[in-house]
This record gives sequence, structure tokens and C-alpha cells, in this order.
Amino acid sequence: MSFQDWVRNAFLQLLYRVSGPGAGVRVIVLYHSVSLEGVGRGVFTLPLTDFERQMGFLQQRFKIVRLCDLAKAMETELPERNLACVTFDDGCLDNYEVALPVLERLGIKGTFFIVTGLVGKTLRTIAGEVPTMDKEHIREMAALGHEVGAHTVGHVKLTQVPIETARAEMQSSKQFLEDLLGSQVVSFAYPKGAYNDAVKQEAAQLGFRYAVTIREGLVPRQPDWLALPRVWISPRLILPAFAAKVSPAVNWYEWIRRRRR
Repeated sequence: MSFQDWVRNAFLQLLYRVSGPGAGVRVIVLYHSVSLEGVGRGVFTLPLTDFERQMGFLQQRFKIVRLCDLAKAMETELPERNLACVTFDDGCLDNYEVALPVLERLGIKGTFFIVTGLVGKTLRTIAGEVPTMDKEHIREMAALGHEVGAHTVGHVKLTQVPIETARAEMQSSKQFLEDLLGSQVVSFAYPKGAYNDAVKQEAAQLGFRYAVTIREGLVPRQPDWLALPRVWISPRLILPAFAAKVSPAVNWYEWIRRRRR
């Protein structure tokens, strides 16, 4: 663990001692990749042992729902009930091979955002080429009750292309998945968290009801359903620091982090 990682973990734990675990917490956690290896690859891949501990922690303290079920859960559950969504971006093969068995064993249903142009291919990351899920993997996950959401065709930063291109990226990825699964796709993840009002409007017109960003924080009581915050779970995050990131401490952490920029 680097000194920077140590400081981050210590600071999160300090904030957690001040804020406490909270009640009625609504949080969407973000993963990319889970590895069987003891050490995660780069900044996107979590070791399996850490992922298992984190899922166990969430299961004990939260009701875990798919993103498409979060709005209903927020309406029907008691105000003090903690709610969490477990989401994965990009469609890495290890989501199916490594993470899915853990989720199934614990009875957790996740939401998987797929870059449709990379289905059955490889994803280029800082750590190198990572294989992605193919159509059968995606179908099987959906059949098991997990949600499949869209993440564009080519992982395009939607605020840096013409709005017509952004619309085509969203529409084509949605259509690909709906044709593959035979069901409506209502959830979307903005690649690299990039969105603006025009992109949000296009997402709504295409029939997306929920869209997630990479802006960190808890889901507020009256959220913008097309710009939901998430909490990015990075490697080398010890369990007490993870507990802080799924508590009100994460809002303080993000506020302080932004003030320092």
C-alpha cells in the first residue's frame, strides 16, 4: 500500500468516526473488474477477497437492489432502511467469471453496464488488454435476475462529440441489448461520467429512466434520476474505509476533495 493509499484510508476512517454509519443511506457502488489474483490490476481491478468482504458488509447492513428497482424501494421502504445498488461498468469478463459467483452465493442482484461495441472482444485499460463478456454471458446474467444496462457502443465521452453522435451511441447500445435480451433496457451509465443537459435530455427521450455518473456521493432523498451519484470502490481500500464510503462520510470526503482542487 502506498503512502497516498494509507492517507486516504486513514482520512476516510476519521470522517466515519465523525459522521457515523447513518440511517436511511442510499448508495450506488461502482466496480469495474474483480481479479482472482491477490493484488488487483491497476486502479480498476479489485482483488476477489476484498470484493467478498465488501459484499458481505453490504449484505449485513443494506437492502441491495438493482438500479431499476431503486426508485420503488425508496418509495416503499422505511425511511431508516439502508439501500444499496452494486454496479459494474464496461462488461469485463471477470464480472461473469469472478464477481457473479459471489453475488449469486450471497443472493445479491447487480446492475452491469455493457459497452456493446466491445462485447466478446477486449477492453484496453491502463493495466493492459482485458477480455469482455460475450452475448451468452450477458444473456445468462440477465436470466439470473441481474440488470443489464447500456454504456454506449464505443465508450465515447458524450460531451466531446456532436449531440447526434451522442444520441446514436446511446440509442444503438440500448437497441443492441434489447434485441439480445428481449426486454426493455432502462438504465444507462455515462462513459467516464461525462454528461450535460443536452446529453441528459437525449437519454430521457430514448427511454432511459435512470442514469449514473462517477460523481461521488450518496443518493439524495429527491434525486435527479438521470444524474445519479455513485461511489467508486478502488483497490487498496481497507474494509473500515469501505464502510466510510457507503456512509454519510463520503459526502464530506467528496466535498473536501473538491475544495482542494
